[in-house]
Amino acid sequence: MKLEAIKQGLKKEKFVIFWFSIGYIFTILEAFYGTFCDEADVITASWLMSQGSRLYSDIFCHHMPVPYFFLEIFQYFSDSLIFLRLSYGIVTQSFFILLYIFFRKKLPHYVLPITAALWGIMKHIFLQNMILADTFVALGLFTVFLEMITHKEAKYERKDKILISFATFISFGSSLIAVYPLMIFYLYYIGKRIALYIKEKENAFSYFKEDICFMLIVLCPFLVFILYFTITGTWGAFLENGIFFNTDYYSIYNDEATPISLVLNQFLNFPKRAWVRILFGTVYLPLVFQAPTDIFTGFSFVIFLVWSIVALFRYKQRAILYILFIYFCYMRDNFHVCTFMIFCQYFVAEALLWCFGQMRKKEKGTIKKAIAISFILLYSLIYLFIMGMSIFYMIKDKNYVTNYGKEYKDIILDVTEKEDTIWVAPLKPELYFVTKRMPANENIFYLPWQSSKPYVNEQIEKDLLEKKPKVIIYDRNETIWKIRTYSYCEWLEELLEENYFTIQGLNKIYFLKEQESEIIEKLIENNIVRRKENGEIVYSNAGI
Repeated sequence: MKLEAIKQGLKKEKFVIFWFSIGYIFTILEAFYGTFCDEADVITASWLMSQGSRLYSDIFCHHMPVPYFFLEIFQYFSDSLIFLRLSYGIVTQSFFILLYIFFRKKLPHYVLPITAALWGIMKHIFLQNMILADTFVALGLFTVFLEMITHKEAKYERKDKILISFATFISFGSSLIAVYPLMIFYLYYIGKRIALYIKEKENAFSYFKEDICFMLIVLCPFLVFILYFTITGTWGAFLENGIFFNTDYYSIYNDEATPISLVLNQFLNFPKRAWVRILFGTVYLPLVFQAPTDIFTGFSFVIFLVWSIVALFRYKQRAILYILFIYFCYMRDNFHVCTFMIFCQYFVAEALLWCFGQMRKKEKGTIKKAIAISFILLYSLIYLFIMGMSIFYMIKDKNYVTNYGKEYKDIILDVTEKEDTIWVAPLKPELYFVTKRMPANENIFYLPWQSSKPYVNEQIEKDLLEKKPKVIIYDRNETIWKIRTYSYCEWLEELLEENYFTIQGLNKIYFLKEQESEIIEKLIENNIVRRKENGEIVYSNAGI
């Protein structure tokens, strides 16, 4: 009887299963493509955490902690890059099923399954097939948005409050920038509750107790993290590196971005940003083969503007709240814009369902509806075409996840033992992970804003001299936000000149002078370098 009920249930929900399956299929396919330094940071730091290192204290990090602790769980099962990507992709894609179960009676039946499918298809365009904090932010803020549009009076049941708490935690706990749309939501909630206190004075105290309870539910996961940081002795390091470092040092290089200036820029830059995006989403569409990412972003922005106009008629006074919330999810461009993109997938899903609903009606529609349907279907086809073309380019690029550190991995493994340390600058923290070698210093990458912090350079120099890593990977010509590495690494170049040697053709790899003969013999033995007739040691293949 139960088996038959399951069969009937699956048959009834076949289209829901179909759309969710598309999302999973593309999630799995896209997990094998692309490499990126921000992901390398999360992968490496979480691996070091699984080895006993403490985030912020033993590993420098100026990002929020949720992605690191999330991935650490999977590091205990396997340290395979593919396993980590697939686990991450499947878990985050499955979040849409949770949302569907939670909101299936409050939203159009297929809107979330179609959104999940579109998200699965397009996520690689903004690097969300990789393990990045922005995916957590996107899913968290999208959840808050769904709660907003399904509870127009901001009256939430306990299960809604728990979900809002979780969404707040994973979004703000992954990126500080999530505070802006969250602030809009909570200020709106407070305003609605104050109005309710005034309207129903006799029940004001009862409502106040409900709000205190809601506040505690929201704070609960944050309190757990604070307790963890306190017990492990990393609370001070978290505040110093995870919070204040961003405002004191990182902001110097990030357009002097302070909390207030970010809000002002969001409004002041709207005309320019909107105009550029509208052009890419309309006039510049023929450039889709040259700039697919810009076209996709512009296309999505146009969808957002159209939805905003519709929302003004559909949601009335609440429309401004929703529009502001979504726009403040678009605080930064490039791969950070994925938080904004998830809303655009939802709008496309809503529009498609409306079109299909109108076309299924037997009675004739108005000319306006016919034009609207034609416009939506045409835009959706172009939207899907851009997605498909971006997938083609992704596969053609052949930048597989297994390429992480491949140009240095074998050399490091040949020269070092498990107990040896290495160090890399400015980027490529993935080398610690792929070689399973510990870093000689807590800075697993070394960027301009780190060098600006007092005593950091001195501490790194002290650790390098004391631990004497056999191998240091250093690219003096790497450009970080138009800043060349050598411009802030004079002290490091002096240290390398005095204590390390290089081999012709391996100019970015520095070997410890103290063990020069031993290292060279190992490299010759493994056919990585060769000794010329004149005794000169050179790289056997093309130079790195």
